[in-house]
Amino acid sequence: MTAPKIGIVGSGKVAQMLLRLASSAQIPVEGIYARSPEKAEALAAKFQCQAFANLQDLRPDLLLICVSDDALPEIISQLHPQQIAAYTAGSPSIKLFTHQQLGVCYPFQSISKGRDLLASDIPFMIEGKSDIVQQRISAFVQHIGAQYQICGSAQRAQYHLAGVFVNNFGNLLLLEASKILTDAGLDMTPIYPLLNETIAKAILLGPEKAQTGPALRHDQQTIDRHRAALNPEQLIVYDCLTKRIQDLFSHA
Repeated sequence: MTAPKIGIVGSGKVAQMLLRLASSAQIPVEGIYARSPEKAEALAAKFQCQAFANLQDLRPDLLLICVSDDALPEIISQLHPQQIAAYTAGSPSIKLFTHQQLGVCYPFQSISKGRDLLASDIPFMIEGKSDIVQQRISAFVQHIGAQYQICGSAQRAQYHLAGVFVNNFGNLLLLEASKILTDAGLDMTPIYPLLNETIAKAILLGPEKAQTGPALRHDQQTIDRHRAALNPEQLIVYDCLTKRIQDLFSHA
């Protein structure tokens, strides 16, 4: 199957990632539409395509909508009835939108500025209201060299929720660890091998068998020392997670 000519709506991190991967795979880009004309022009110049001032003038084989969840209804309502399009958000159900040529092309990965991930490092979850929409999306994902799975809205929402715990909340805990060490005049370097082993062990053994620590052991003296060293905001997080571990592993 030939690669579909794509168009991009948006100018943020996901839009730039998809443009970069499409360019590397020599997939033609018809153009870009963004809320900020200046950003659209800058991206169009970088990726040698056209910036569009009117969304309905942008009519590629596949329009990839890379905007916030809140902006999706407004954008999708402006689409030409026959325009095949896919949004990249993980949480909103496709059933929320009446557009019949709609699909989802959700990159299940943390996308950050300055991190040019390979396509093979980004698993995609795709969905389409029709076979042609799904085929168009899968052709694009295959041509950029990424793996994908067909995933309905309900299942995708659960992956998105789980991803928040792993990525967003996990990173927040690292930030809190950094603050604890910074306040003590210490650096993060010794944390990194521990972080690597935590992730590797969770993957190899499964998170249930990988769990360790004072909460699991019900080591109350250590827990009390930790609690005394934390500020009130950190204490709320510590107490909540400690209780959750003890509830989950009450028979450990």
